Amino acid sequence: MQDLISIEDLSRGDIENLFSTVDHLWRTPDAFRHALAGRVVCTLFFEPSTRTRLGFEAAAHRLGARVLSVSDVRNTRLELGESLLDTTRMVGFYCDAVVARHMEDGVMRRIKEAVRVPLINAGEGQLEHPSQTLIDLYTLKEHFGDIDNLHVGIAGGIRYSRAAKSLIAGLRKFTNIRLHVVDAVHEADEGTEFPRELGELNGVPALEYSSMKEMIGHVDVVYVVRVQQEKFTDPAAYRCQLQKCRLHRALLPRALPGLVVMHCLPRTDELDADIDDTPQNKYFQQARHGVAVRSAVLLRCLAVEPGVGARGRSRSW
Repeated sequence: MQDLISIEDLSRGDIENLFSTVDHLWRTPDAFRHALAGRVVCTLFFEPSTRTRLGFEAAAHRLGARVLSVSDVRNTRLELGESLLDTTRMVGFYCDAVVARHMEDGVMRRIKEAVRVPLINAGEGQLEHPSQTLIDLYTLKEHFGDIDNLHVGIAGGIRYSRAAKSLIAGLRKFTNIRLHVVDAVHEADEGTEFPRELGELNGVPALEYSSMKEMIGHVDVVYVVRVQQEKFTDPAAYRCQLQKCRLHRALLPRALPGLVVMHCLPRTDELDADIDDTPQNKYFQQARHGVAVRSAVLLRCLAVEPGVGARGRSRSW
């Protein structure tokens, strides 16, 4: 049994094996309907979520597992002062795998010390979102056939986005990827350079642009992330940062042929709805991949081989 705490925990081979499982799931879904029969998966979310929580729960149900869900921290004894580790330790006693989300950086490593079943990181602070990264990489692989040699553009609040930072870490597993960025900064970081260590891929720094308009003609993929309006105190500063990252239909004629547009969702004003009915839109397909990819993650973490079904005894109680 294996955890998934960071995309850094996976090798390129691990990622490609997961993708093979996803392909198998798409081809023969009936072969997996009872793969996790008798298992219990708990989704423990200390932070709001729609796609990630429902994606893991749908995946567990489709694989035949039962689901326990904590979607609101107010429904736990944390409100009365119980420690995070005690809460998660108790949850680990009740299930075969824990899928957790928390707003604090680094907390998953601490939780793992208390939980003796596989732990899956469903989003942590501003640093980690490994299952989203697997969805993103699978979408690229499905569309392009290969992830190597792509020019990938990311626009939005990159330095504050766990989805963006986790994706960049995932891209480091592949070869000859060139990263291009349009970085929306909060007021405290105005005028600072994009962090070199964040954007560097295999020794090559990211190419930084002043606007989406300037970047779009240089990339195969535009991955848009939210400009976090709630972090701004000055509405004018937010509008300025949003405008330089915003993608709308009028910019598409400037793009390379075959451009793909992605977004981890939810979107706000950084990605216009007028992109929805264009061939460049891959963000709904990206979201559609969520259940299959998270199914593959559950199978890996619970040590179930594709097409084999549950291995070993179910938990006793």
